[in-house]
Amino acid sequence: MRVRSWMAALALIGVSTLLIGRGLSAQGTGEAAPSKPKAKGAEKPAPERRTRGGETAPKADGTKLPKVHLRLAIAGLGTEGCDVEIKPANRSVKFRPAPMVHVRSDGHATIELREIELRGADKICSLAITVRQPGQEPQTVYRGFMATATGLGASTPDFNCFINSRLADASGSRTVRK
Repeated sequence: MRVRSWMAALALIGVSTLLIGRGLSAQGTGEAAPSKPKAKGAEKPAPERRTRGGETAPKADGTKLPKVHLRLAIAGLGTEGCDVEIKPANRSVKFRPAPMVHVRSDGHATIELREIELRGADKICSLAITVRQPGQEPQTVYRGFMATATGLGASTPDFNCFINSRLADASGSRTVRK
C-alpha cells in the first residue's frame, strides 16, 4: 500500500510541474496587446485551425480543377437515347451543374465540367449523374474520382464513367454491350 501512495504522489508532482512550467513559458512569451473596439464593418481574420502541438495554421483553401472531361458510356439505351444531368454529389465538391445533355442511342458522350473546387482533404470529386429515359423513372448514379497530383497539373484530367441503364437491367439478357 505504501508503494502505491508513493507512486501516485510522484505522478501528481510530475504532472503539476509540467503544467506550471507550460503556463509560465506561455505567459512569458506572449504579451497581451491592448484590445481595440471593433468597428461594425471590420473584416474578420482568416480562419485558423489548431494542430496537434497547439500552434495555429491558416485554413487551407480547396483544390481547384479548371476543367474535367467526363466520358460517359451508358449501356442498354433504347433508340431514343436519354438525357443526362450532372450535379455535385456532396458538400465537399463545388461546381456549377452541367446543363442537361442528350445522349444518343450508342450511349457515348463527353461532358466538360468547369471550375471544380474540391473542399475535402481527400481530393475526391463525387458526382451525382441522373439518367432520364423516356418511359422510365429517373435513375441517379453516384460516381467519384480522386484528383491526383498529375490531375492537378496543366493537362485536363479525363474521367471514364460506365453506367447500366434500367432498360438493360429489365431486359434480363446478360449480353455485354461494347
